[in-house]
Amino acid sequence: MGHKILVVTGSPRKNGNTDLLADAFIRGAEAAGNKVYRFDAGRAQVHGCLDCKSCIANEGKCAQDDDMQQAYVHLRECDILVLATPVYFFSLSSQIKAFIDRLYCDIGKPLSIQSSVLLTVQEDTNPTVADNAVHTYRSIANYIGWENLGIVTVQGVKGVGAIIGNPKLGKAYTLGASIL
Repeated sequence: MGHKILVVTGSPRKNGNTDLLADAFIRGAEAAGNKVYRFDAGRAQVHGCLDCKSCIANEGKCAQDDDMQQAYVHLRECDILVLATPVYFFSLSSQIKAFIDRLYCDIGKPLSIQSSVLLTVQEDTNPTVADNAVHTYRSIANYIGWENLGIVTVQGVKGVGAIIGNPKLGKAYTLGASIL
């Protein structure tokens, strides 16, 4: 039957390198029989958490009426969350970070996520540039209790489509296909 997977992209650039990496993962995951949903947080209206505690008082319902409401439907059904983000200035994109902060609603009504994956893309060729993003992801997964299913980091992709032909696309596909 497969898993229900939510892939969240955090790039504001449509059809950019982050999207292409996420697409490779999605193709692999679907080929393995999983149901995959996609939410493009980088191009959606997702506001930061207000810490208003409305979600605690209202069984996980956020007080903000933005595009995050679409993601909440899938967050409550999926068992695997995939975060795909460009690395901007040594960290996750602000768009994916706003999405992550809105997972606070889990306190009011627990989400069904059991496992997670991180996919990152960066222009810089230095592999250590992604270290902070990876550390943040691992810290979040560890704190929440998600099993880390894998991390794919791609360096040196400077222009739109520069990732095409990169062997890490195959690695993302294989990671997706390994989820049975």
